[in-house]
Amino acid sequence: MKTKYIDIDENKWGVVLIYDFDMLDWDNMAAVMRAFGLKRNKVNYAIRVLSTYNSGLTISNPDLQMSVVFIGQPTSKSQFWNSVSHEMKHVTDAIIEYYAKPCDGESAAYLSGYLLQKVVEEFT
Repeated sequence: MKTKYIDIDENKWGVVLIYDFDMLDWDNMAAVMRAFGLKRNKVNYAIRVLSTYNSGLTISNPDLQMSVVFIGQPTSKSQFWNSVSHEMKHVTDAIIEYYAKPCDGESAAYLSGYLLQKVVEEFT
């Protein structure tokens, strides 16, 4: 299991990206999910979903001002980036909602671009 932390605007929001995991990591992943507020029955469902190819999951916790993003095993590089982009949209939505910014404006576009840039930097 690999992790990357993305800090947004000097600790206003944090994103933990978790990827390249396998079944040996499920207990650790479940602990992270519970720490972010996911109930036990939902954790079990989330683990089942993430055990399939081309899956992803985002949990945002406004009280922590953080999101955790899980990216499941992809079937291709393009599918990996599809999943990353999809999950980062959920992160963008959570941050925009928390700070009560308009979700259709430039703020959301810049934030989305920033998040994707940080993930790309991890892989290049």
